[in-house]
Amino acid sequence: MRKEEMERLAQDAGFTNMGVIPADHLVFEPSLRKYCEDNLCGNFGKNLSCPPACGTPEEMKKRTEAYETAWIFQTIAEVDWHDAKALKAVRDSHNARSRKLLNRLREEGTAGLAMLAGPCAACEICAGAEGKPCRFPEQQISCISAYCMSAEKMAEEAGLPYWCGEGRVGFFSLYLTGRKEG
Repeated sequence: MRKEEMERLAQDAGFTNMGVIPADHLVFEPSLRKYCEDNLCGNFGKNLSCPPACGTPEEMKKRTEAYETAWIFQTIAEVDWHDAKALKAVRDSHNARSRKLLNRLREEGTAGLAMLAGPCAACEICAGAEGKPCRFPEQQISCISAYCMSAEKMAEEAGLPYWCGEGRVGFFSLYLTGRKEG
């Protein structure tokens, strides 16, 4: 897909910004896995798209190496950083727009690997919390953090803001496309 087409789709979907970089420019830092292990979001070991069920940092990185292009979608919103409920609402809205755009791209034949901001929420309660397999594997999407990807370095590479200023937050999602041969 051409950049101009993707920019139009991203704008129509309501994203603040869109960037594109070669997928091999994404920076992975296995040490970031500790944030998942600290379980601040409460999904470690309870969500199949989160660690440890999603895979090791090395396995996650290997999945991305099959693709050539990283399309980055960003939502910037004004929100009080101390209001967890408001932050979650902005993130959930960003992820809902992301899923809608990803579904459209897939329907149009643009296959790829998606990543969201925060844990997969395709189901109200993940089957993993009950020790069962995913009910909707085609909708299961891991977050950027589960991949141990540096969102700050990704934003910098794409020319997108990472720190958005006082009272503003930025959320990212990605769609890797252009499956490499071999």
